[in-house]
Amino acid sequence: MEMTIKDFLNEKCVKVLKRESDSYVEMMMDNHKCIEYGNKQYYVPEDNLFGEEEIIYDFLVDNYGL
Repeated sequence: MEMTIKDFLNEKCVKVLKRESDSYVEMMMDNHKCIEYGNKQYYVPEDNLFGEEEIIYDFLVDNYGL
């Protein structure tokens, strides 16, 4: 089964909320990248990605990274 970007965002990523504490943002940015895709911001994990997940991660960070 091929993983889509939507699958990846739903399964691996965390949506950025409007009101997050500075400490939460700092914690998330320790091992995540922030992207904006489809008018929504997400924390994308940098670790524990395999195969198609790595390809999708690279695409999202390279093209939609903040």
